Amino acid sequence: MQRSPARECGDPAPSPRAVTPLCALIFLAAFTFISPARAHDPFEAFHSVTLHPDRLELVITMAQATALKLIDPTAKIPALTSDNLAAHRPRLVRAAALLFILTSDRKPLVVRAATIELTDENDLIFRVTYPRPAPGPLYLSAAYLRHLGDGYGGILEVNDSLDKNLGWEQLLWGRPHFDLTIPPLGARAPSPTPPPKP
Repeated sequence: MQRSPARECGDPAPSPRAVTPLCALIFLAAFTFISPARAHDPFEAFHSVTLHPDRLELVITMAQATALKLIDPTAKIPALTSDNLAAHRPRLVRAAALLFILTSDRKPLVVRAATIELTDENDLIFRVTYPRPAPGPLYLSAAYLRHLGDGYGGILEVNDSLDKNLGWEQLLWGRPHFDLTIPPLGARAPSPTPPPKP
């Protein structure tokens, strides 16, 4: 699917056919106008995927308190700073490679590279590079949400290198998956499915 239905505004239990165009517009507007380097809400992360001719790049921005839960569940590290980031970088980079599971042609994509960055707002940005998926279904699973627990989530948006939107989803702890169709290299990508009319 190119875009799974988002949940109705104010409705904690998403219904497959309960989407309104207004609610979908709010989700997209929030993702467009909020800087990807801001994720101060510890329960909300921002995920963006860019499909390039030779690779796929995944960028995840989350509050550092959330990132620390992934490498320090006992909360022994009080905070990440420019002074101690280097000491914790290896563990964070290893965590970056495990945040998502991407499956193409029934095979997992292997991480090519992973980096982390501490923003001026003290959020953490994970940048993960994969080989370009084969044409056909691509399955993305935010595995890290299962480790964090109920209440965590965030918007995922997929674009090609020309900034054409290929799909989006509101990922949740109980629904951390998204799948879309990767077009052949050079082919025009299909447009995401619009929200159903009320």
